[in-house]
Amino acid sequence: MSKIPIVSSITHRFVMGTFFNQFLGGETTEECIPKIKALRQENIGTLLGYNIEAELDGSSKDPDLILAQTQHVFSSIEAQGTLAREFWPNTAATGGDNRCWVRIKITGLLPHPIALYNGSKAILAARGAKGLDENVPYPGLPHDGDWDAALNGQGVTRSDREQLLRLRATMEAIAGKARDNNVRIVIDAEQTWYQPVIDALTDELMQKYNALDGGPATCIASFQAYLRRYPQLLDQQIQRAEEKGYKLLFKQVRGAYMVTEAERWEKEGHKGPGPVWSTKEETDASYNYGIEKALSTIGEQARQTGASRLGAVFATHNSISIDLGIRLLENYGLAKRQEESGKLLLSKEAAGSIAFAQLYGMKDDLTNKITGSIEAPGGFALVVKSMSYGDLRECLPFLARRATENKAVLEGRGGAVAERIRLGREIRRRLTP
Repeated sequence: MSKIPIVSSITHRFVMGTFFNQFLGGETTEECIPKIKALRQENIGTLLGYNIEAELDGSSKDPDLILAQTQHVFSSIEAQGTLAREFWPNTAATGGDNRCWVRIKITGLLPHPIALYNGSKAILAARGAKGLDENVPYPGLPHDGDWDAALNGQGVTRSDREQLLRLRATMEAIAGKARDNNVRIVIDAEQTWYQPVIDALTDELMQKYNALDGGPATCIASFQAYLRRYPQLLDQQIQRAEEKGYKLLFKQVRGAYMVTEAERWEKEGHKGPGPVWSTKEETDASYNYGIEKALSTIGEQARQTGASRLGAVFATHNSISIDLGIRLLENYGLAKRQEESGKLLLSKEAAGSIAFAQLYGMKDDLTNKITGSIEAPGGFALVVKSMSYGDLRECLPFLARRATENKAVLEGRGGAVAERIRLGREIRRRLTP
């Protein structure tokens, strides 16, 4: 923002009164709480996260900043835990999932992402030596031994190892606190050159904190459908969870780093197709495959055992994907049409295994469409809003990325026209005395 005091003040007031309040929950967890409660009144859950935007150039962060960011994660868990107990005093009624979640960005918990990069390269080298993933697009699939390779593999320095061990200890503390508070944590997917380590760590945490005999599951992985590996990844992860005896929870997104992925692939001189699908149609097909695979698996498990060992969160602003999900809920016997209301009523088995998600402040029309079309037993939240918070200056990159990721809103393609009009109307309302 401007360094001229009066201009800076005006700019600050404008941004705070419009974009900030539209897209973020506040500057602190305390400021988010009234908005979280208002959403809960509409049977909408929240995925709360301190705004941590990783530096894409890989630059270092102040160690004090890392400590502060880590403390924000703990504060978010405490806030969501308090609200979870208020919303659902009987945690057994929801299987430990109150739809009060906290988002974790791994790159925000390290002073420098080079440890993730070197560890990921070591993992890929170790897989190559074992002949794994020969027919899987970059960055491959998680396997046994990945975490050990990240710590001790080719090219990993002592500093890298120390950082990764501290990261593991931090994530163990976060997962433990989340479990104590009946809060689930969502581990964000990031750039592919960091993803093998993130996959390995997430895999280790899920085996421990999502064990079928260890109480309510805590950790939610994030899968990016715009990656060419995704259909193979999802199939493998479902099978791996069955073999290892843990509940696979995952959030499915399309992906947010398309431009940087292409640039990095070319810069590093890789040959052949990059990690991202080359067309939107391929990404859409990949995403919709995930919906069908997840819902068919949940339906089959529920029929066989009366419960599901899979949990899926479909994070999307795409109305076609949402329509597909709603239709398949009925097709796979996970919901029944109510004659009087015309709404779908989710089965008890499906209610705790399925969720949709949109960004806070965006696509409220789709959110309302879901809540208006489907009911869950006992008023269980089927939709979750991803709500970020943080200081205005820290959130400017986040707000910029919202504009970049949602360019279609500004260009007016497809259903974005209505969203653009809605956002414009809301911003004008905030500016009017």
